[in-house]
Parts: sequence; C-alpha cells; structure tokens
Amino acid sequence: MKQRKQYRERWVSALQNANAPLRLTAGMADPISGAHMVARYKQLIPNADVVELEQIGHYPQIESAEAVVKSITSFLGRYAN
Repeated sequence: MKQRKQYRERWVSALQNANAPLRLTAGMADPISGAHMVARYKQLIPNADVVELEQIGHYPQIESAEAVVKSITSFLGRYAN
C-alpha cells in the first residue's frame, strides 16, 4: 500500500476536482476497499454518487455482474443525449 500513501494527495485531489461526473460502485463486504473506504470517500468527495453493493466483496464485477451493469447503465443514462 506504499503507492496509496505516496500518491494520496494527487489521487484524492483528482477525484475532488474532477470535471467529469463520477460514480463509485463498491462491494461493501470487501475487506480491502469496502465499507470503510466508501465511508471515507463520502467524507472526501462532495455529493458523492455511490452505489453500495451489500454482501459483495472485492470482485463485484464477478460476484454481482448484473448489479454492476445496472450501476453503469443507470449512470450513463443520465448523460445520454
């Protein structure tokens, strides 16, 4: 996790100052970047758009592919012409 410490300011700043819409879709049961990371993300990112997948772990695209696709399509649907 050396990179997380090394690049923290750069990465957090990029998220906080993004000119494009963002959505975080996360498995809340992920021990690496789950509920605790989502809570911190919400503290750092104003008006965070977060889809919380309960009882899903580190690989939501495999564990709950349908929920991930739904998250992506609903997010993209907001910005369709």
